[in-house]
Amino acid sequence: MAGTNFEILNPGYSILWVRDLPYTPGSGDDSDTNPLNPNDDRALVEGEWLQYSSSDGSKLTRGGDNVVTVSGTPDGEGTVPAYPFWLEKGRYDMQFKRLCHVLLGPHGFEFRTRLIRTSGLSVNDAVAVFDWDGESGAFGLVRRTLAKQSAGYVVGRVSRIFGTNDASVYFMPGSSS
Repeated sequence: MAGTNFEILNPGYSILWVRDLPYTPGSGDDSDTNPLNPNDDRALVEGEWLQYSSSDGSKLTRGGDNVVTVSGTPDGEGTVPAYPFWLEKGRYDMQFKRLCHVLLGPHGFEFRTRLIRTSGLSVNDAVAVFDWDGESGAFGLVRRTLAKQSAGYVVGRVSRIFGTNDASVYFMPGSSS
């Protein structure tokens, strides 16, 4: 299954572990934002990373503070487990219920993502979740994406770099850096 920003490469969607979990706004979400509404400017996109809310551990949130100090530079490295959002655009049942479809495993599944900063990355480098607005602010807003891990929670390792901000990653949450 392929999306615009996220594609499952191996082993295939049918054997992945998925959950539909409720969403709660994070500190960076505007009060009038519905991130599950595909027509909202701040809508979640496939491959954006979510984490359990610190205020309500049964709900997911974007995490981070949705701010980057220098445009084009990842900021706000994640320190807790995070999972990729995976939902077809226009699923009004999920929008109405405010549920997020996320991939939880298994450990080692491989995906290709375009929501990753490949600058400074090499094959087998650990990646973590960051706030990022894209190269030179290309996204037009801040998303939770992947970049080279420095001190945060590792969510995977780079398996191949296809080009600028386009790489495949093995999902290996919690692996050592």
